[in-house]
Amino acid sequence: MRRGRVFILLALILLVGAVAAFFVLQPRAAEPVVEAVPTPIGEAEIVIAAQHISRGSLIPPEAVIVSPFPADYKVETMLDDPGQVVGKRARMDIGRGVPITENMITDQPGDLLAVGSDASIAIPRGFTAIAMPMDRFSGVAFALREGDQVDILVSMLIVDLDTDFQSELPNEAMFLFNPDGQLLSAISCRVVETAETGELICSSSERPPTIGLLQFDEFSGQDFYAGPSGPQRPRLVTQRMITSATVLGVGDFPPEVEQGAVQTIAVPQEEGVGAPEAQAQAQQAGEQAPPVIVPPDIITLIVSPQDALAIHWAVNAGLDLTLTLRSPNDPTPEIDTDSVTLQFMIDNYDIAVPSKLPYGTEPRLTTEDFVFPPDFEVTATPAP
Repeated sequence: MRRGRVFILLALILLVGAVAAFFVLQPRAAEPVVEAVPTPIGEAEIVIAAQHISRGSLIPPEAVIVSPFPADYKVETMLDDPGQVVGKRARMDIGRGVPITENMITDQPGDLLAVGSDASIAIPRGFTAIAMPMDRFSGVAFALREGDQVDILVSMLIVDLDTDFQSELPNEAMFLFNPDGQLLSAISCRVVETAETGELICSSSERPPTIGLLQFDEFSGQDFYAGPSGPQRPRLVTQRMITSATVLGVGDFPPEVEQGAVQTIAVPQEEGVGAPEAQAQAQQAGEQAPPVIVPPDIITLIVSPQDALAIHWAVNAGLDLTLTLRSPNDPTPEIDTDSVTLQFMIDNYDIAVPSKLPYGTEPRLTTEDFVFPPDFEVTATPAP
């Protein structure tokens, strides 16, 4: 009896295990895969330039169009209605295809956005640009180009001045008379003083008059006054005024020309350079006229504001300014220079001062015979 129950229990266990195994081993149906659909980016409409719009010009209807634009990249200043643009003035140059924003247009003709010059972009912060005259001799034979480093040498002529009159010394002598017409001062009267009575008298002071110097003649044993035989001779001095200035431009900067405009520049003719006769002959022969070459006479430098003031003062004072060209990769530190005078030349360059001899050469050397560099102006006084 017990044995039969055991068989029945085993049979039930086997049946339940078979059913469980059937459901476990049964293949499941594949679940559908849901693909992620990208969220579409919204589009907006903006106004863009259909053609180039010049600064300051009125914007016509055909100059703008409405174009689709990603909404996520649209900013508040972008315009979406052509009516907001047509009839307005462009405050700056607007290129074709550029989105038009509120700050690009204006209703007022004078409210234009000045973009400045290209030359100003090359000036470092804290510096300024100034133009100065230049010729073949002072401009390193026209070898200078944009970006070069140059020094400026200055030469000046020094003269002695009277501190009160600011005129060249020596001062001229004057004769002084009293109300009665009597001569109170002359060359022999050294100083005029006022007496207790109020009269002007000739003093016996040992101070010489301003017209000359009191000297003593050993041969005659007499004092005499030595005056100048000619005008005062100025003393030349040369020094390096500015170092490592950057060349911003050589010659005139080209003027800005509006698109479609024709500009005519009158170029003066120089002798031997693009002569009119040669141009006329070339035109008659059907050939191209030779180009007119005009050498630059001005240069623009980038310097500090203080150096710009010094250059401006030197130009207004009529001083001689000469440019010297530096190497672009000069590792040499700045070397202090000494002012060059006649004494400096004699002391440092082994120049012998000619002796005063009782004989000379013939023909004699005069100032007109001396050969100076080109473009160097000399005011010569003929020898007697």
